[in-house]
Amino acid sequence: MKIKKFHTLTTIFFVAAFASLASAQSALPGPKDQCQCSIAGHCSASQTCPDGYIAVCTCSATGCTSSCTKIDGVMELSEPVLEKTLRGESAANFGKVLSKAFKKIVTFKPFDPDLKFEYSGENAGRSTHWDILEYLAKNGDLKINGHDLAFWMGVRQNLLSGGGFKLCAGPVAARLIVDELSFLTGTRYSIISGDQNKKVTGPFEGSTISEITEKISRQANVVIAER
Repeated sequence: MKIKKFHTLTTIFFVAAFASLASAQSALPGPKDQCQCSIAGHCSASQTCPDGYIAVCTCSATGCTSSCTKIDGVMELSEPVLEKTLRGESAANFGKVLSKAFKKIVTFKPFDPDLKFEYSGENAGRSTHWDILEYLAKNGDLKINGHDLAFWMGVRQNLLSGGGFKLCAGPVAARLIVDELSFLTGTRYSIISGDQNKKVTGPFEGSTISEITEKISRQANVVIAER
């Protein structure tokens, strides 16, 4: 009788121990994604991200930044879509809308809590999401991954003017790198031929956007075009 009781207790102990181990394993963090980027004499950036995110580090002569970008979902940068969505939201939710659209951490605190989104790019020629961001920055405290708009505009201007740029990430799907370039430049790029999920590894650097897209195209064996 005692032996049977001992076996029963032993069995309970191992079941409990296994359950505890399984619980501990499920609570462990997922694999990390990391990036490091630097430009000698100017700046450096590093980032570690949890499972489900990619680490993206960008550097130019105007500054460096890093962020965790969601792997899933589509980066929606269409100005008409953003404008329509923001018109239907309160100013308190503008940051959430932009975070989802850019797949970044965007915060916005309006100077006027009753602010209504009244920007219209209809008469401004070919406007981009940067025009919307400039409008918001004039009407509140706007931060993207912790940086104000002036920082991002400097990175963008440096890239567009041929001042040199470096993007460090990977291995990561080529489409995610193309999305990042679309966000930074205000020009929407897409992969029109080849496997958009082909993994590529940076750094990708150059003095012009065409140099950078060419390097991505060669490594992933894809064709990238404006849309």
